Amino acid sequence: MLEKTIRAAAHAAWLASCWAPYHSLRRAQKNLAVAQAALLDRLLRANASSAYGRKFGFGRLRTAREFQEAVPIVGYDDLRPWIERIKAGEERVLTEEPVLMLEKTSGSSTAAKYIPYTASLRREFQRAVGAWIFDLYAHNPMLVCGTAYWAITPMAREPEVTAGGLRVGFENDTEYLGAAERFLLRKILAVPEEVARIPELDTALYVTLRFLLQSPSLRFISVWAPSFLTILLEHLQNNVERLLTDLGEGTLRPPGSVSDEIAPALHKCLRADPARARRLEHVWREYGLLPTKEVWPNLRVISCWTDASSRLAVPALQELFPGVHIQGKGLLATEGVVSVPLVEHGSSVAAATSHFYEFTEQPGAPPRLLHELEANHEYSALLTTGGGLYRYRLGDRVRVVGFARNTPLLEFLGKEDGISDLCGEKLSPAFVGSVLAELSGERAYSSDFAMLAPSQQESSRYVLFLQGSGAQPDLAVRLDEKLTRNPHYAYCRRLGQLAAPGIFQIKSDAGECYLRRCVAMGQRAGAVKTVALHRLTGWEDFFRGEWTEHHAKHEVEA
Repeated sequence: MLEKTIRAAAHAAWLASCWAPYHSLRRAQKNLAVAQAALLDRLLRANASSAYGRKFGFGRLRTAREFQEAVPIVGYDDLRPWIERIKAGEERVLTEEPVLMLEKTSGSSTAAKYIPYTASLRREFQRAVGAWIFDLYAHNPMLVCGTAYWAITPMAREPEVTAGGLRVGFENDTEYLGAAERFLLRKILAVPEEVARIPELDTALYVTLRFLLQSPSLRFISVWAPSFLTILLEHLQNNVERLLTDLGEGTLRPPGSVSDEIAPALHKCLRADPARARRLEHVWREYGLLPTKEVWPNLRVISCWTDASSRLAVPALQELFPGVHIQGKGLLATEGVVSVPLVEHGSSVAAATSHFYEFTEQPGAPPRLLHELEANHEYSALLTTGGGLYRYRLGDRVRVVGFARNTPLLEFLGKEDGISDLCGEKLSPAFVGSVLAELSGERAYSSDFAMLAPSQQESSRYVLFLQGSGAQPDLAVRLDEKLTRNPHYAYCRRLGQLAAPGIFQIKSDAGECYLRRCVAMGQRAGAVKTVALHRLTGWEDFFRGEWTEHHAKHEVEA
C-alpha cells in the first residue's frame, strides 16, 4: 500500500512539472513566427561570446534572415574541429555555458559523432518530453496507477572519457530529463536504471525481464525500436523457467555475471512473488508460452518508433501486445528533437518551443522557417540548439501531413545519409523505404523484417533480406521495377553496372541477429533502429536462411 502511495505521489509531482512545457507549446502554436524568433534571439544572445558566436557575429544579428545570411548551414564534419576542441577540454567553444557531457552516436557505417550536451539543451529536451507526457497522461489517466518501463538497456560499450575529462554517453533515456524529474521517475520505473550499466547483452535482457515480471502493474513502455521489444519477448520465452524460479524465490541468477558495483542496488529492488510465479508457470505449461496479456494485464500504452522503416515491425508488435495502444515517438534524435506525439492532434507536432528550426525542400533551395511550411511537402530539417549546433543539417527527411493550431504535423520519412552508391545509383533509405512499403501494401511479401543491402558475394548486386512468409515468386522483379524509378539506379541497370536484386529468406531471429551486429559496431542496443537500406555488406553471414531467388529476370529498358 505504501509503495502504491509513493508511486501515485511521484506521478502527480512529475505531471505537475510537465504542465508548464505543455502549455508553453500550446501558447507557441498561436503564433509560431513570434515564438521561434524569440527562441533564436535568446540563443544568439546567450552564445555571442563563444568562439563560434564571435566568428559569425552573433552579437549583431537581430532577425532570422540576418542569421541565415551570416551563419552557414553545417553538417557534423564541418563542426568536427570545434567539437575536438571541446573534447580536449577547451571551454566556450560553441556555447558560453559549460558542456556537461558528450553523447556518442553512430550511423550504420559512418564514423562516430560526439554531440555536446549543455544544461540549455537538456531543458530543450525537457520541454518536448514534458509536453508529450502531459498530453499522454491527460488522455490516458489510468497510467498513473502503475509502473513504467523506459528504455533502460545496455550500452554495450566501455565507459569513455575525453582527453579533457568529459564523460561520453547517456546511461539511459531518463538522462534527457532534469534531476527532479529523474528522481520522481525512479519511483515509477519497474526496472532499476542500474541495469543500463550491465555491458553484456544477454545478461541485461534477463535482468530487465526479471524486474518486469515482478511488476504486474506495468502500464507504460517507452522504447525506441519496436523490434527491441520483440527480442525481449523472445528472451522471455527462452528463459521462462529460470525467470519464474527467480521470481518465486526473490533471487536474481542471470546467464553471465553482474558486477559487485551494481549488484547491491539491483538486489535491493528484488521482490519474491511465489503466487504470481506459480500462476504464470501454469499459464506457460498450458499454452507453451507466456502471453503478454497474462504477464502484464494492465499495460495500456507502448511508445516506440512507428515511422519510416520501423513501420514494418509495428503489426508484429501489435499482435504480441493485443489491445495495447502503440504511439509513435515523433522525431527525436541525439542532436535534438523535431516533433513530439500529441494524442489530441493524432500525430506528431513540431516541437516549436525546443529549438529554432529551418527546413529545406531540396538541395540549393532557400530554407523555410517553421511557419512557412506547406502541407504535403517534404523537407530536410535544420536545427539551432542550446547545445551549440547552429543551422545543423540533421539528415532527416519529414513530410507535412497537416496542421494543428497552425503548427505543422510532421511524419518522419527516413534518413538522408546512409546513401548507398555501389556504382552511381545513389539509393537513399527514404526512397527504398517507400518502395518496400509499396510492395508490402501490394502483398508482394508479408514480413516483420525487410532490409535491402549490397551483396557480399557479388559487388554489383543488392539483396532483399526478408523474414516471414508470403513472398510472391515475382518479388525480385517487382522490387527491381520499383527501384528503377530512381533514375541513377535505372541508368546503372541499363549499363549493366548493377545486376538485378536477389532475395534472401531469413528463417528466424532476424531482429536479434541484426541487433547483435549493430551492437558490435558500437550502437546502443536500445536505440538500434531497423533500416530499409543498409550500406554494409556481409549480412548473409549474420542471418540464418537461404536464397530464394538469386536474381530477377527483369530487363531495364534503355
